[in-house]
Amino acid sequence: MKSLIDEGRELIDAAEKGDVAGASVLIAAGADVEATDTGGWTPLMVAAQAGHTEVIRLLLAAGADVNARDDFEVTPLMVASSGGFNDIVEMFLEAGAGVNDSDENGTTPLMWASTEGHVEAVRVLIERGAEVNARGASGYTALMDASGKGHAEVAGLLTAAKADVNAKDKNGLTALMLAAMMGHEEVVRILIAAGADVNARADGGYTALMDASGKGREDIARLLREAGAIG
Repeated sequence: MKSLIDEGRELIDAAEKGDVAGASVLIAAGADVEATDTGGWTPLMVAAQAGHTEVIRLLLAAGADVNARDDFEVTPLMVASSGGFNDIVEMFLEAGAGVNDSDENGTTPLMWASTEGHVEAVRVLIERGAEVNARGASGYTALMDASGKGHAEVAGLLTAAKADVNAKDKNGLTALMLAAMMGHEEVVRILIAAGADVNARADGGYTALMDASGKGREDIARLLREAGAIG
């Protein structure tokens, strides 16, 4: 006879594989929908990472905790947001997931989605009340995450939602500096149009123009000068 622990492990495995029939049998047999693996991941988190919508629907109906946290304070919504699974993001929010919850590094679902460039997930999270100016442990915002990665459409959504274009991280870096440093010209255009301070200085005294020029990014340096950057 299987123990409840064994059934819990099997449920995690079924959730990972998207095995709806197997998961149904296990739940009916009393498997713990809050069983965790060695990292603290529940069946709901495992299914969210793989995008298994129907398994998730089954787990939620069986009472799975939509706000469960793993060993690093990650929630199912963060997992779905990182993966860009918009239907699952919507499902979790409808089930009461905390849209502004953060993990141990202060990273919110919006930051996860912005970092990975998932436009629709970002749109959904903003519409459902995500705080666009929330900060992680390093002082980063979702706009900084998107800008540094070159996700122009996400940056546009965030600026339209009133993200602070001049917010600075703990080292004084702004979204514009990150975009200029990494060579993301379209993001630089979006940030300038949204009112980014082209002459803001990081803690070391350097500016976005210095970042661009130092990296040989002449097109971006020209854009910055045209917007009033000096030095």
